[in-house]
Amino acid sequence: MKQAEGRIVTVIKALAVLLSVMSFASMNSYALFTDSACGARATAMGGAFTAVPGGAEAMCSNPASLLETSSPELTAVYGRLYSGLTDDSKIGQGYFGFAGPVKRYLPGAAGFSWNDTRLSEAYSETTFSVSYATAVYRGVGAGVTLKYLRRAYVSDGYTELDPVFSGGYSKSGFGADLGFFYRPQPRYALGLAFKNINKPDMGLADADRLPMEIRAGASYVMRTSLLGLDASFAGSDYTVAAGAEYSFQRRYALRMGLAAGNDSRRNINLGLGGRFGLAEFDYSFSLPIGGISGTMGSHRLAFSFRFGPEADVFAVSEAAELRKAQERAALQEEKIRALEQRLGTGSPAAAAPAQPDILKQIEQLKTELEKSRTQIEAAKARPEAKPAVKPAPAKPQPASRRSYVVRDGDTLESIANAVYGDPERWPEIYRANTGVVGRGGEVKPGQVLRLP
Repeated sequence: MKQAEGRIVTVIKALAVLLSVMSFASMNSYALFTDSACGARATAMGGAFTAVPGGAEAMCSNPASLLETSSPELTAVYGRLYSGLTDDSKIGQGYFGFAGPVKRYLPGAAGFSWNDTRLSEAYSETTFSVSYATAVYRGVGAGVTLKYLRRAYVSDGYTELDPVFSGGYSKSGFGADLGFFYRPQPRYALGLAFKNINKPDMGLADADRLPMEIRAGASYVMRTSLLGLDASFAGSDYTVAAGAEYSFQRRYALRMGLAAGNDSRRNINLGLGGRFGLAEFDYSFSLPIGGISGTMGSHRLAFSFRFGPEADVFAVSEAAELRKAQERAALQEEKIRALEQRLGTGSPAAAAPAQPDILKQIEQLKTELEKSRTQIEAAKARPEAKPAVKPAPAKPQPASRRSYVVRDGDTLESIANAVYGDPERWPEIYRANTGVVGRGGEVKPGQVLRLP
């Protein structure tokens, strides 16, 4: 009697696992291969990570954001997904990633990762990825990820009867992602990613192509906080996510995120993190409040280690802000010297009656220069604002040509705008042609000006 009861229980469990496999595979069978939140930090922020530099975790969201990786980083993640399901099925996730800047052979950053998700040892999805990112145009970074994808089912007495598995129990394919990252200001960043752009076929008996997923995001960094916003579209599915991160004592972090999509899919996410020297621990909890029922949520625990100076997204933003202030002060000093040379005597006071407009510009620039210097000193006085790497001095961008022939109606400002795309760089042209340009910066048609 007990043996019969044991067989019945075994059969029921086997059927439950088989049902879980089928439902797991049919519940947007491409869901795991397009999961953009591989780590605890991204998950805690609701997956709003397309415009957030995330180190070794960033390859799942946007490979282009690897550009802001300041030192080599290793990340390992363990996840227990959708715990407490009524059929007692267990879904586990493992992720390992390594990323860092590349200097010797190719300018930019590179990384590789392994991501594996399994359902009760009956079904698995595995991804091996290699990523590379580099700057392409005026602060815009581009990144690409090449992936090897594998989907596998376990052979047993039940799957052997299903004609779906007549051709085998696994399928492999190759995928590619493309991403872009742009930080127009130190506190703002924009991200755009295209995942599975080649739509790999992962079907067993019939074609089952992964849809291309398009993700767009923006982030805003404050002194101790980070805000992220994402929108993604994959086939007929869409998801909107928002996340926030608050850092205190330069060591601890609290995170929260919300995600919502079609088919009543809604998630609330919470997380925390701690940094101790070069090591960092992160934890996230995700609870479905719509679309999936009968679960107590998902848990992810991540461990990261940096092989270099400690840096984070807040330090990167502050270093960029300091660098911008230094560049602004250098340009203001250049303009003041050029305007004083326009006066002819080098002494603005002696030529005040003749050149009141130039004197006014000089005084205004000196006031702005004092403000810039005050901002620089205040930034340097904050220990946390000091960049891990000393910023290089600002260098003027090289012109695409060496000379310029003045045309009718040209001014130094219009020439700077035509050559450099920035009319504020006219002092550079003026200083390079002090023996040719007339008093007050006057130029005549037919003149040949040297471009610095």
